[in-house]
Amino acid sequence: MKLQYIIFATIISFSTSAFAQSQSRSASADRERWLKEVREYKHDLLVEETEMTKEQQAEFLPLYSAMEKEIYRVNYDARALEGKISASSAKVSDLEYEKAAEALAEVKQREGEIELEYYKKFEKILSKKQLFLLKRAENRFTRDMLNHNRRGKSSKTK
Repeated sequence: MKLQYIIFATIISFSTSAFAQSQSRSASADRERWLKEVREYKHDLLVEETEMTKEQQAEFLPLYSAMEKEIYRVNYDARALEGKISASSAKVSDLEYEKAAEALAEVKQREGEIELEYYKKFEKILSKKQLFLLKRAENRFTRDMLNHNRRGKSSKTK
């Protein structure tokens, strides 16, 4: 449903895990700086692609950030549940597996609900054309992040 949010959350999750396990406080600062740069890049891209006015930006960006935080939280909670089940040293029952799988499957539904909730708020700020361009810009951001990740992996293997 919202592949770009899933990918964004996954990238953040992987970077969080990698940094938390192997880096010091300076790495934590580097991670925070990187996350800030990614957010700024995304927001700049959305503003540019939708041709938002300064007034629209002032209203839209805080709402968009709130939506991103809600979606991130849904994904974070699902990953935490998945990790708890995966790391359990006790025998996991079929019922626990079922409930965990159901919760993971419901993540996409919840993301969609959050997105629709915020879409209604965005309609009050952006034109119909800008709403369309917003979706296109989100897809472009996802593509850019995937391409950046691919380039990074290919240069490491050489």
